[in-house]
Amino acid sequence: MRKARDLVRGLQRKSFPTARISTSAPMDPADRYCYNPVLRWNPQVEAYFSKAYGPRQFNRISQALTHPSCYSCIRVNTLKSTSDAVIEKLLAIIQEREIDNVVDGMHASESNAGAKFDMEGNLQSSLGECNNHLNLDEQKKVAVENFEQLNSQKKSLETGPISKCQLPGLDYVVFVRGSGPHTIEYGYEIDRPPKEVIVSRKCAEAVLRGAQVYVPGVLACSSHVEKGDVVAVSVAVEQPGTDGGWVVGITRGTVLQDPYHFERNALYIGRGVTMLSRAGIFRASGGIAVDMNTRVFKLPSFHDVLEGEIFLQNLPSIVTAHALDPQQGERILDMCAAPGGKTTAIAILMKDKGEVVAVDRSHNKVMDIQKLAAEMGLHCITTYKLDALKAVCRSNEFNDMISRKDTEDVTLQSSDSPRVQMEKNACSTEAFNTDFTCQEIVTNREGNQRTYTSKADIRKNIRRMRNGPGRNQGIGGRVEKSKGFSPNSFDRVLLDAPCSALGLRPRLFASEETTESLRNHAKYQRRMFDQAVQLVRPGGVIVYSTCTINPGENEALVRYALDSYKFLSLASQHPRAGGPGLVGCFQFSDGYSE
Repeated sequence: MRKARDLVRGLQRKSFPTARISTSAPMDPADRYCYNPVLRWNPQVEAYFSKAYGPRQFNRISQALTHPSCYSCIRVNTLKSTSDAVIEKLLAIIQEREIDNVVDGMHASESNAGAKFDMEGNLQSSLGECNNHLNLDEQKKVAVENFEQLNSQKKSLETGPISKCQLPGLDYVVFVRGSGPHTIEYGYEIDRPPKEVIVSRKCAEAVLRGAQVYVPGVLACSSHVEKGDVVAVSVAVEQPGTDGGWVVGITRGTVLQDPYHFERNALYIGRGVTMLSRAGIFRASGGIAVDMNTRVFKLPSFHDVLEGEIFLQNLPSIVTAHALDPQQGERILDMCAAPGGKTTAIAILMKDKGEVVAVDRSHNKVMDIQKLAAEMGLHCITTYKLDALKAVCRSNEFNDMISRKDTEDVTLQSSDSPRVQMEKNACSTEAFNTDFTCQEIVTNREGNQRTYTSKADIRKNIRRMRNGPGRNQGIGGRVEKSKGFSPNSFDRVLLDAPCSALGLRPRLFASEETTESLRNHAKYQRRMFDQAVQLVRPGGVIVYSTCTINPGENEALVRYALDSYKFLSLASQHPRAGGPGLVGCFQFSDGYSE
């Protein structure tokens, strides 16, 4: 019996993994239940950035990267609305949310007070009248406090949590102030830690920006968590692995048992109410797992708010599109356009007059651009599936396309500038009628000219009728492919190149980047820039932008461009945000310098 019992226990331990972490050094709950992350870097990368920015400045940058922005930045679609109208609508929305939150708090307080009154009335009926007056007074006191809180929130809204951007020319940009970091009471008691949910790093970064905790982002959870429980939410950040790499160290579905888990110390991002039980969280495929009602950083969420009128976008991205200075009637190329924020910003600045060509090598991302353009009511945007490294159409391919004009229905459209636009007429293939099935008719001359449909096609047609049209056959699901564009065919080119993204906030982990990977990013970007130089017309403008702090992808590329193309000149940026760029040279230990 003992052997059988040990075998069952062993199987249970294997079937239900638990987080067992050393408890040799219990720490102060105040030091554990807080948000004070330390961004870890690859040692060589850290030495490189410290040399470039200076140790003190780089420490400040690292600390700032772990915090979200103190405001939400909103770009107004000036073709549909104005900044003043949007501010008025947003104020009404925020005020309504605040009132709802206070009223919910009042209802909760009243229900709690009522429950207390009933319990005391049942237990101490002889003193019911006195307790009656006492509880009513308490309820009145709670109500007065809630109304005072409501009035203070109304006054704060009247003082202006929403304001226009003060940079010249960016009056169509609206700022909504957030707050934080806040100190949160997680309800810790000795030997009774709060129920907890651990989320992935990317989920936590989204929560810090104002999102909720969704089911796919949950990694681990305390036992006996039911729907409606209040839980603390912490983050599982990658840790050094035994093989020299970085691992999370927590298997999804892990049961948290040990209150001392040093990997998540000082990585608590707030509290929330579970929308599902523990079993439901790990069984469901989607939906909200935890409704975050108390956050370290409070940033208002504008998901599905004023669709088509506003677009939530970081200020540097807005400045990038504005610095391009697009003019009405011009032909502009956005080389790495997804998800379409800068593309739509350019189109709006052009008053939807001209042509904005947006390309990306991902089919789904091109679909996202089309969806955003339709949502904002823009018609001057043309999308293509195209790798930016192959953006220039080779001369022999261009000649072959012209020679196949009659067979492939290629039309050439000329304009005032010396450029040629190639569009393949694929209407016959795009217009797929779902009422009729595509059948291959086979002629059997030996069978008195009878026709029949193969069994494979019959099965294919049955599946198509049952499942509906595929992505490429559905309306709006097809993406036009491009073989590139002729040189000197665009007035302006925006190259928002893929990069190491080390400037995005908030960021809780950065050790995945090495000096070698940073160099590879720079090589990739130079190849893209070579394409952009060929596509812009003489006298045109190229805007190059990244979202990284790596000088090798920023200042070093500018140096490469000016040295490689003597006809290029560095133009001043309007509006100008930020400080001057870095100068100088850095030499790595292997002799590579930039």
